Amino acid sequence: MFASDKASAVAELIDDNTVHHIGQAGGEPNGIAIDRNGHFLIANWGLGELQDLDPETGAIGVVLGEELDGRPLRWLNFVLVDSIGALWCSVSTTADDLIDTIARGTADGFIFRVAPDRQSAEVVADAVNFPNCMALDRDEDYLYVVRTLTADVVRFRIEGETLGPQEQYGPPLGGRRPDEYGPEYGRFLADPEVGRRWGMADGCAFDAEGNLWVTLVLANKIVAIRPDGRATTVIEDPDGALLNGPTSIAWGGHDMRDIYIGSIAAPYVLKGRSSVSGLPLVHQR
Repeated sequence: MFASDKASAVAELIDDNTVHHIGQAGGEPNGIAIDRNGHFLIANWGLGELQDLDPETGAIGVVLGEELDGRPLRWLNFVLVDSIGALWCSVSTTADDLIDTIARGTADGFIFRVAPDRQSAEVVADAVNFPNCMALDRDEDYLYVVRTLTADVVRFRIEGETLGPQEQYGPPLGGRRPDEYGPEYGRFLADPEVGRRWGMADGCAFDAEGNLWVTLVLANKIVAIRPDGRATTVIEDPDGALLNGPTSIAWGGHDMRDIYIGSIAAPYVLKGRSSVSGLPLVHQR
């Protein structure tokens, strides 16, 4: 089990009481992925670098940094590796003021693709509303993107090295009203009930049956969007007694039925057993 780690780069969770810290990334390592060579790719939030970590030496290399086609990478959020080694990355906003983007719900995020040889990168989707975690379906026909502020999921058909138009996938998973956008948004969030209603979608992963599981960080809830587009609540802990601020979800284990849930608010990773197995990622195949 590995997790992004602000104190180093990546933390290996060896057992209940042992953590092995790897590398020194700086910034705030956020989304991480593992390529077929066993290296970690790190979306470094705030630092604005897509980094490569060699777990054997702890050496950090920069795949891409600062900007792409004039767009700043400061709020680089997530990185995903596909079966041919291309990297799909989300940048949540191009604004300097992150709080202003969250307050106003500005749709100025984008997605870019890094070629398998990592010698070139290209913006493949623009004007996306705060893109966060992403996932590929089994056949890699679509790229699925969680939008945090609108608490929903959109998808893009993969057309070779680029993406088709954005389309909605499944229902809204939260309910932020139009009057709750603007500079006074913090006043609304002071009410926990409002936060639970907004939901704020964050992490996602597919299971082997084609259900896309999505974490709702403010609602302390995980829902699954079925292939037919219906959404089902899988886990809900309104008071956050155990499931507190869930931000990521992943499967592992010999039968891919161990489930792991990370959190931005709790100093632990939850582990449980899933009724369905997870869809293996590239490094698990």
